[in-house]
Amino acid sequence: MDDSRGRGRGRGERGQRGRGVSPGQRGGSPMYRGGRGESPSGSSGRGSPAGFRGGGGGGGGGKGRGRGGPVQIFSPNAPAQTDARLSDKEQNALIAGFKSLSTSVPDRVVRPGFGKRGAAITLRANFFALKYPKNAVLYDYAIEIKPAVKTEEKRLRKRLFELLESTEEVAPYLHEICHDRAQRLISKRPLPANFSATVPFYEAGETGPRPGGKVYTIKVLEPKELKSADLDRHLQGADVNYDPLPIISAFNLIATAPASRDGILVGKNRYFFPPSALGESPLVLSAGLEAWKGFFASVRPVYKNLMVNVNVCMSAFYIPNARLSDAMIKYQQMSYGASNPQRFYKRVRVTTKHLGFRKKSGIKGFERDTARKTTFQCDELGGKVSVEQYFQRKYSIRLQHADDLPVINLGNKTKDIFVPAELCEIEPGQSYGGTLSERETAEMITYACNPPFVNAQSITGQGLGILGLRQRASPMQGFGIEVSADMTVVPARVLIPPKVVYSSGSPNVANGSWNILNVRFHRPAQLTRSAILVLADGGRDDFRDNSDPALRGIVTGFLAKCRASGMQVDSAVPPLLFLRLPKPQKRDPLRSAAIDAIENELKSLPGRPTIVLVFMSGRDSNIYPGLKKLCDSKLGIATVCMLMPKVRKEKGQDQYFSNIALKVNTKLGGVNHQLDASSMRWLKNSMIVGMDVTHPGLGCVKGTPSIAAVVASCDTEFMLYPASLRLQEYRKEMITDVKIMMTERVNEYLKRMKSLPERVVVFRDGVSEGQFDQVLIHELPEIRAALRSFKGKTPKLTIAICGKRHHTRFYPTKPEQADKTSNTKAGTLVDQGVTAVYNFDFYLQAHAGLQGTVRPTHYTVIFDESRFPADEIQQGANDVSYLWARATKSVSLIPPAYWADTACERGRLYLHAILPPLPDSIESEMTEDQIMRRARELWGNGVHENLRGSMFYS
Repeated sequence: MDDSRGRGRGRGERGQRGRGVSPGQRGGSPMYRGGRGESPSGSSGRGSPAGFRGGGGGGGGGKGRGRGGPVQIFSPNAPAQTDARLSDKEQNALIAGFKSLSTSVPDRVVRPGFGKRGAAITLRANFFALKYPKNAVLYDYAIEIKPAVKTEEKRLRKRLFELLESTEEVAPYLHEICHDRAQRLISKRPLPANFSATVPFYEAGETGPRPGGKVYTIKVLEPKELKSADLDRHLQGADVNYDPLPIISAFNLIATAPASRDGILVGKNRYFFPPSALGESPLVLSAGLEAWKGFFASVRPVYKNLMVNVNVCMSAFYIPNARLSDAMIKYQQMSYGASNPQRFYKRVRVTTKHLGFRKKSGIKGFERDTARKTTFQCDELGGKVSVEQYFQRKYSIRLQHADDLPVINLGNKTKDIFVPAELCEIEPGQSYGGTLSERETAEMITYACNPPFVNAQSITGQGLGILGLRQRASPMQGFGIEVSADMTVVPARVLIPPKVVYSSGSPNVANGSWNILNVRFHRPAQLTRSAILVLADGGRDDFRDNSDPALRGIVTGFLAKCRASGMQVDSAVPPLLFLRLPKPQKRDPLRSAAIDAIENELKSLPGRPTIVLVFMSGRDSNIYPGLKKLCDSKLGIATVCMLMPKVRKEKGQDQYFSNIALKVNTKLGGVNHQLDASSMRWLKNSMIVGMDVTHPGLGCVKGTPSIAAVVASCDTEFMLYPASLRLQEYRKEMITDVKIMMTERVNEYLKRMKSLPERVVVFRDGVSEGQFDQVLIHELPEIRAALRSFKGKTPKLTIAICGKRHHTRFYPTKPEQADKTSNTKAGTLVDQGVTAVYNFDFYLQAHAGLQGTVRPTHYTVIFDESRFPADEIQQGANDVSYLWARATKSVSLIPPAYWADTACERGRLYLHAILPPLPDSIESEMTEDQIMRRARELWGNGVHENLRGSMFYS
């Protein structure tokens, strides 16, 4: 689970705000997300997992962090032989055939060749070959249901398909059909013309249909024929314009049918199983949550093959309880009354039994009053009665919590159904969709982060079996499908790292890391006209006042570190402001009074400082966003935050100061290090661009805008990336203002470099495979228009997509291929075996794994006027990954894309009040138009003009 990523996270609901929050809690600011955004801790790099949102990829569960101890290899004695399809002869023939191909999407790049640089090795990948009958035909039927059932009525559709399988009409075909429990059915052979089935509806807890119950008719429409011979031609590299998705999704439906039937689907292609089914015990995360292990499974096309990608994943589930009332009481007791159980359990589904059968229902809401005080009109019982009276008189149930817990409303949009919480059962198998607290996240990471060999053993030992892949569970056998039990073996290479250069020399680079002891920055900045701001907020380690000797000593020590790094620092101690923040008040949940006090304190300075070093008491998730918004947008002052508990510790203080100095130098326009000239030759006279979009997360009002960021280099060292930030339409991934934003970036380059770049290389983050063509259709013309708007020769353009949200993992086959965590080494690259047939893509692990199983970044070049050879862009991407300004190590995502992501996260702080809004606030009830207007009010003019040319967000 190394370096988990995510975006669009929201916040919880308990009095604090931020990411990384517990069920029902608003806590954990974006600054504490493991190296994303700016953290007062001074941490850097992408090594730490991000906050969970109730789930994520992971290891196998159990102990073992993959750090220290002897290197352990998965299946060390098994042969590691690559397929004949991956021989040089076959691969060369494939590339030669591409020269005569033309793609249906204009300008879409096909693979120009395979890379050769680096030390050749072989790795195992978590892909398993899927064999299907040759010349097979699958019949793909759309489904019609009468009376009509809306697409969004997923639970009803799922139940209808379950009942369909038990009908007489379907019985003869049961082992040769497969469906998605929604709207699609795949059959091995044609079904009779006008085939339909009559389905009397009844709930899962009932023994059979009720007299006069609703009856549905399910009919199949005309089928599409999906031919495996067409797929074969495509996989062999002979038909680039064939759309393989319909038949691949059909095979995926068949292969994952057993998992869909026996497991619990969470999200897309992620199947979870009760811990007891895996022979394990659940890990309790908190009062109401436990961790479950599951497996991702998806059919993927590769050269001459289909393969099933299988990986371990983790998610948080509600702890089952026979009585919701008990769960609510326990939850409140364990949170010492600080949490609201109604908010935590509002999305849980419950089962009731008082009607004589088990009925599952969603919770419409929690009433304000208890069963004793909540009344309704009941003609059957002679008029208005309380909920307590109703259950006592009609069902002879005497309530234990008639007057101390709120009533549950299990009704729908048109009808209320009041049920006491003690009669509602929380059944197992319900995933939690909220954001986990820091403590819960830490527990999940401990459980999920396992070294690669444990992860691989879990996939092959548990995953294939419980997914039904090993035993060809129905309907796989009926369709003639078989999945290999062996991981595929692929050729790989370990690229040579670049040479890192400081003004005082070149440190030794080993496995993506180096030490900067006693080195000076390549281009030190001037740390002049700075100021110190101490925000005392009742912390145990707070400084006493601005005359505290400890404070003076720490400030002096940090400035000495900056001088030693080569920065020009004023001889006099900077102005030192000390502010004791107003205490948090219920009537001021966002701590606006504290932010106002900070503003007044900063305005008291005789002149505007270039940077303010801020000492904070702790991790208050309202002060940090408020401070950044104030200084970024209103005052135009760069800030760097430090935690007082951290700076007071002598152990590790020097390293801490070094990390902060890296950030200070970058924010002030300095360059910490560069690479040797040979590593940068491929980018001569180029501008590198990063692009990303972040979306509103859980709990946000529909219509809350997304935030887009475009950053671009403007120096010869490719270390400085000023940013353009914009609000845009709700959850829109394509960047609306990309032309304007690119124009701003080229103008900044032109201003500093005095000429246009000859080449522009864009690294676009956050785009799924299904959206690659959308980038070419929507963003490419706008980027080109921006570049053509300048006088002079238009730069050549290259666009590469960066993806981290995938489940591809690689495992060393020999001890010498692994680092001390048993992961593959920094610089590992794979461009054959499990990559796309036609796309110019590759997997690059530029960084060293810190814990768990390392995840490479998936790069796909979709447009390329520079016609980069494979070796040049692969080695180049690896080299540029060593240009992360905030660390002395390479990072997993190429820095321009990483900086774009970081800038997006900074933009989220400006909308802190609505990401998401506080419960019961005015914003929480806004319409789409209203929330957009509110967002624009909060955003104002965006970044202050004083900071727009800097890396204020770094």
